[in-house]
Amino acid sequence: MKLQQIFRGKAFPLQIVLIVPFVLQIFGAVALVGYLSFENGQRAVNNLAEQLIDRTSDVINEHLNSYLSVPQRLNQINASAIRRGILDVRNSEVLGKYFWDQMQAHDLTFVGIGLTTGEGIGAIRYDGKTVTIDRLEI
Repeated sequence: MKLQQIFRGKAFPLQIVLIVPFVLQIFGAVALVGYLSFENGQRAVNNLAEQLIDRTSDVINEHLNSYLSVPQRLNQINASAIRRGILDVRNSEVLGKYFWDQMQAHDLTFVGIGLTTGEGIGAIRYDGKTVTIDRLEI
């Protein structure tokens, strides 16, 4: 009741009555546009980040598949050559040269064979440049 009595005796100035609603509308509109812009920006950034992650993952998978397919193919070729009798596992000189040729053809660190007897031979690149043929004892 007291509040009504206070406002009865006094009139609001016309400037306040006209300006306050417009200012409130402007602040409301600016706040709404700002919020919507922020949300849209967040969605755009998240979408771009997701695309970048997907693209990076695809490129890494492609590189890994190509990198890991070389040793797998060489093992299949070597096993096939041994099975057909083209490559004699008892002749270490021929094996060493054969593996040395494979090292020259592909960028590998080691190509070799280990036998059930505990012996083996392989071509090894120790310093990243020089390929040597070594006998292995497992």
